[in-house]
Amino acid sequence: MSTKKVSTKRTDTVLEIQEDEDGELYIELPQKVLEQLGWNEGDTLVWYEDEKGNWNIKKATEDE
Repeated sequence: MSTKKVSTKRTDTVLEIQEDEDGELYIELPQKVLEQLGWNEGDTLVWYEDEKGNWNIKKATEDE
């Protein structure tokens, strides 16, 4: 598996991409990162590609 550097306004964190028994890929966000971003377990997150081709993740709003 590979790793991906994740940058937030407050910290840089390297996360390992993991694979479950069904072959689905996932990442685990450390509690420290969740707290810094104001995210909680159960929040809906959205992946999106920016104009530079970078992939980002954000907390979904009610209309997403």
